[in-house]
Parts: sequence; C-alpha cells; structure tokens
Amino acid sequence: MSSLRSVLWIPLRFLLLIVFSPIVTIGYWALVLILGVPSHLFRKLVSFIARQHDGDLGSLVTPRGTIMGRDFADWNTNPSQSITVILKIKGKCDIQTLQQHILRTWVHKRNGGNDLWAYPELQQYCVLRLGYLFFKWDRKFDISNHVKLYKTENTPDDTIVNDEKLHSIWEKMTRRGYNPKTSPWEFILMENYDPHGKVCSIAELKGIPDEERHCVWIFRAHHCIFDGFSIYRLLISLSDQGLPLWEKETACKVPKHFNFLLNIKALICGPIAYTKTILQGVDYLHELHYSHSRLTGKYIIVTSTLDVKLVKNASKLHGVSFHAVLIGALSGGIRKYLLKNYLRIPFQPIRLGMPISQPNHTTKLRNEFLSGMINLPVDKKTAKERLVAAEQRLLRLKTGALIPALTQTITLTGGFPVSAVRLLTNKTGTSVMYSEMRAPNVPLTFFEKRLALTDIMYSFGLGTDDLGVVFSSLSYNGKINLILTLDRGIFNTKEKADDFMQCVVSDIEQLLYEDTIDV
Repeated sequence: MSSLRSVLWIPLRFLLLIVFSPIVTIGYWALVLILGVPSHLFRKLVSFIARQHDGDLGSLVTPRGTIMGRDFADWNTNPSQSITVILKIKGKCDIQTLQQHILRTWVHKRNGGNDLWAYPELQQYCVLRLGYLFFKWDRKFDISNHVKLYKTENTPDDTIVNDEKLHSIWEKMTRRGYNPKTSPWEFILMENYDPHGKVCSIAELKGIPDEERHCVWIFRAHHCIFDGFSIYRLLISLSDQGLPLWEKETACKVPKHFNFLLNIKALICGPIAYTKTILQGVDYLHELHYSHSRLTGKYIIVTSTLDVKLVKNASKLHGVSFHAVLIGALSGGIRKYLLKNYLRIPFQPIRLGMPISQPNHTTKLRNEFLSGMINLPVDKKTAKERLVAAEQRLLRLKTGALIPALTQTITLTGGFPVSAVRLLTNKTGTSVMYSEMRAPNVPLTFFEKRLALTDIMYSFGLGTDDLGVVFSSLSYNGKINLILTLDRGIFNTKEKADDFMQCVVSDIEQLLYEDTIDV
C-alpha cells in the first residue's frame, strides 16, 4: 500500500509544485518587503533610542537573535540551546591557574592594536528593549562566576568521578540554566577524575603523582554566542600551540561578493526550495517524533568510540564523503532500531537538520552557519543504498537553493521582536540534527606541556519542542567519538539508547563487509 502511495504521490507532488511555487514566491517577496524591511528599520530606531537611555547596550546580530529569541524566556532556568564540550585532561590542574589563563587568553584579549575587547560577548548578557534583544555589559564581571569547580549540594569535594558519573553530570549540565545578568557561558573544572575506575578514595587519588593524575574540563555555552567553529577557535587559544594552529585550518575562503550572490539566489530560487520541502511531508508522524507533545526536553547521552580509519576506509571504498558515511549510518541505525523493536518504517520523511560552516566565518564570537535539511534514506534496505542516497542528498543540499534561502530567512527573522521570533521558529521541521565540531589534527598540550588533552566530546541541546535525536561527531588522535543526545520521551531507558547507538555503529561496520538487507 505504501509503495502505491509513493508512486501516486510523485506526479501529484510535481503538479502541486508547479501550482504553488509562484504563490510561495510572491508571498515570500511580500513578506520580505512588507514585514521584513519595516521591522528591521524599526529595530534600528529602537536601537538608537535604547542606547540614548542605556549607554551599556551593544548590538546583537540577527542570526544570533533568532537563537536567543527562541530560548529567551527560559534561558536562565531551562535553556534548550546549549553546547557542552567535555575535555579529558591528563595532569593535575588547579582552579586559580585555569581562571587566570582564561581571563588572559579570552576575556581580556584585545582586538589587535586598539582598545576594544576581542570577545566582548564574554562580558555581556542579553536584555530586552521594546521587545528587541541587545547585549548589555556586565559591570560586575567576575571570572569566578564563569570558571569554577564542579560542586552541587549532593556532590562533596572528595567525590571520585568516573566515566559513569561524568555521563550523568554531562546530561544534567546540558540542560542547566545560566546565572541571571551574566554572559551565558561557563568553564567547569572537575579535579578528582578517575578514567580507569580503579581509585577508591580521595587519599589514594592524592597519592598519585601530579603528571599521572587526570581531570575534566567542561565548557558550556549558549548557542546564541557560539557555534562549533568559534568554540574550536577558543579551545585552541588555550593550548600551547595557540591560534597559529587554528589559522591553518580556518573556514573556506570565497570572494566577497559570494554572500550577495547567495541572497539573490535565495530570493529567486528559495521559495521553490521551500515548496519542495513542504510537499515532501510532515516530519513528526513517525516513531522517533510522533508529536511535539511527546518530547520532554530531558536528555540521555550515549557515546561510542571508533577508529577514524574505519569511517575513512568506508568513505574511500564507496567513493563518498566522510559525512555521507555517518549520515547513512545514522539512517541505518534508525531503520535497524525500528525493525528490531517491531516498529513500522515510516511513509513520512524523517528529516535531518545540518549546520554547515559559513564561508568567510568571522573570527569574532558569532553563531554563523548555513542551515539545511535533508530527508534521511531510512526506507533504503541496505547500508550501501543508504550511503549512496545520503551522498546524493548532501550534494543537492550544498548546491541547491534551500541553504541560502534558510540563511536569509534566519537573518530576516532575527531582526524581529522576541515574540515574533518565538512564533516563527516554534517548530523547525526536523526530528534529527547532525553536527560536527572540529578537533585539531595534532595532540593539544597546555601550561607548558604539563597537561595534555586525551579525549574530547560534545553535545548540543535538543532545542525547544523540536528534536528527538542529535547525532554529533568529533575526531581526535586517530579516533572518532560518536555522541547521541536523545529525548527521554522516546528513549526512556539507557538500554534503548545503547541499542540505538549499536545499530548506528553496526551500519558503519557493515559497509566494509557484506551488504545485507535489513529485514
């Protein structure tokens, strides 16, 4: 029956595309001219008036305004747009040294030879003026409010932290609120980390030589300030290698007129891309996201470590990109999980959102990325078919009009008042997010090589009433960490989450051996 519907739907969708594309195009241009332009002009007026009454106000660029606008009502209590980075460090670290190092390399860093701060957002928080968002200086800034030891009422100072405990802390911190009237970022030091799970007491831990001790750094920040690219830059700046290492791996350079051409392409072709996306179906009528009311916003995080050569070999063997292997494996993992639990393969699409680094990404702390979405090939029956389909969809995404259209829309929406932002971005149309954060190709050391980074992982909050699954990857020191951040409304036990991850990993391994049909 579903096959018959698929056959009938293809010509019907083509006819609907011809009919509705002109309507959507005219409607989009009208939205830009009638609503967008006046709103942005009014925002300029509000900005001028607000600064006359409050000289501490700074600007908030519009793409970041979209992300903060979605989360503004809850960001002090229950934020949904946080990025959390876990860094496992070999060596002993004290909080005073870490505070002074971050103060010097981040907070007090000057912008070239002038008197301006390089990263003013680290000392600013968000406020509303006449419904619009602005940054405001924290005149009582204190580094101890941002860089501190991990402590809770239920965690004594002498608690030994193993990997199981670290995962529990990681899940809770991803959803933890930020302090009011402070910049939404924090750097947490966990001193008593035991990576092997063999230390029984704090006295035994203190008997280990400093160079053989381990600790954990947890960097957590709201997505309105940072994206993976800017976080990567900051973390590199903490290392002995410093920013020269980062400068060798900056985002791709394109001509200055590139963004202008993107906007022209968005205005002409974007509405057609929107229409195609709408006609492809509604992304929540399936078992991973049956309705928005089912999602809880509470997380369970599972990880798996692979030899990076495994993914690269699959990539070379089948002539596809690194990302296609992981996205194809995620699709296979979803399919295998559904079949294993006697759940139906959905007729409706499962859409994946994918942030792509903006060309000419600024060196400032700006959340600038091109967002796009593709339909996961969950319907394909073999790992190789899913791999090929994922590659084809990625190529269409990179060359099509959807990315520039969505980027233009995000920029337009970010200039609206917060109430309008929340209304227009209530549901993103995706159930799954795939993101990758860079890691350096060389081992990182800190404080004159007294500390060394041994492992790194990160997670992204599941958003407001939108996502059921976030799939993240980060390669470092010859291995790749796969991280699944899952909504507990769907994956309510650790066993289910682990089973889902195993389904993903098995799909990658399957690409190197026989390509069997999933039944």
